[in-house]
Amino acid sequence: MSYQRLVDMLNHGLRRFCRIPAALMLTLLGGVVCASPIAPPDISARAAVLINSASGQLLYARQPHERLPPASTTKVLTALVGLERLSLADKVLVSRSAASTAPSRIGLRAGEMVTAQDLLYGLLLKSGNDAAEAIAEAVGGSVARFACLMNARAWQLGARNSHFANPHGLPDDSHFSTAYDLAVIFRQAMRNPVFAEIVRTQNASLRVEAQADPEPKARLVPVHNTNRLLVSYNGADGGKTGFTVKAKRCFVGEATRSSVRLIVAVLGSTGKATLWQDVKGLLDYGFAQYGLVGPHLDNGQNNGQSGIVDDADRE
Repeated sequence: MSYQRLVDMLNHGLRRFCRIPAALMLTLLGGVVCASPIAPPDISARAAVLINSASGQLLYARQPHERLPPASTTKVLTALVGLERLSLADKVLVSRSAASTAPSRIGLRAGEMVTAQDLLYGLLLKSGNDAAEAIAEAVGGSVARFACLMNARAWQLGARNSHFANPHGLPDDSHFSTAYDLAVIFRQAMRNPVFAEIVRTQNASLRVEAQADPEPKARLVPVHNTNRLLVSYNGADGGKTGFTVKAKRCFVGEATRSSVRLIVAVLGSTGKATLWQDVKGLLDYGFAQYGLVGPHLDNGQNNGQSGIVDDADRE
């Protein structure tokens, strides 16, 4: 009997009992050591990894430990540190420095007050750099001190080839990460139910208060998720996009099918279209190893009606 036939039989017979790829099961049962018969995708990204979120098993790797600029995927760690050190109801005063942070921005103004929860939505949906700096100052007192907290938390998680100089991912020679490290950080972040809820949200309205006598005046700021995968891939749970000229297109996120959760991290993809091709191709490859091949949802939903918007070329 051929190896491929054995794989097919195992995928069919074991699917209801466990979620171990058939190629791995053959290795465990019979001592067979060989590559998966499923061909990996041809991707444009400079670096990428695909891991099983539950086990941490590495299913695909291209330059997984190469140090590269992560752009706004940095904000996953910013959000994680913020969630661990702030209460959601805490009101944060927006400084002049935070309000003047370069685009992309949610449009905060100096002297305004925003809850930590709303800042997190602005951070992770619209990728607001002003929200990132406001969180950093609220937690650490300054961007530099917050970066120290980021680096300490990354080290604790096992992200040993990363160094963060700021909370938003704007270019800095001392600011870098790896595809593997980003996957590790995102895996931890998704264990926080608030983070998981935010990154699966497509649209939100943030309440921003201006301090004025005798009563504070409030305005609502609409934000839309930059993660196109939410409406174009079956089982997408959420993620974070990133872009700078130097970093190119980046993404880290998760999808689930039949209780199998996969995390994909991509750095240095060459364009918008190729980024999503890379991400979907890697997820398809991963799910196929568990016999979980399903259709995409690319059916015109991504024309703006869904509220999902492209990640702006200014993150």
